Amino acid sequence: MRFRWLSFLVLLVGCQQTIPKPKAQLALSYPLPQYDLVETDCPYSFSYNQFATPKQLSLCGMILEYSSMKAKLYITYFDLNKASMDTLFLDFEKRLELFGKNASRYDESAYENKENNVIGSYITLIGDAPANLHFFGTDAKKHFITGSLLFETAPNYDSLAPAIAYVQQDVRKLLESLKWD
Repeated sequence: MRFRWLSFLVLLVGCQQTIPKPKAQLALSYPLPQYDLVETDCPYSFSYNQFATPKQLSLCGMILEYSSMKAKLYITYFDLNKASMDTLFLDFEKRLELFGKNASRYDESAYENKENNVIGSYITLIGDAPANLHFFGTDAKKHFITGSLLFETAPNYDSLAPAIAYVQQDVRKLLESLKWD
């Protein structure tokens, strides 16, 4: 009887370890998007979310800066009279390969707008990639635009997923509203 009581007491005392509480996850929420037309001297136009701030990067390249997210959507334009579309697609694939090393899978959404003469795609890398969102849009004759979303933080997909999903909707709107001049 003593042995049972002693075993019960050891079991009761031995199992009362303090277990650390898990770190709380921040509940992120973003405003409903309100879109405006980007104004540049370049041969393209598109709608962007007013939550982002457009900044000229180069002659026809720009950044849409999401300062409260610490994120930047880099956008680059290429004139297909000066650049090969095959080379641009190879570069796009290499970028996906480079950034996708830690990705567990890719989600791709193709896009086509015959009225505006735009075909494109946006790819989300699922996993701890340095850049989880990439896209391109082209008319396959004269114009090619491409971009990537980068955060100013260590890659942690679980934490960044709400922000990535929010910007993904903006990229979809960008492709839907993309027009060539």
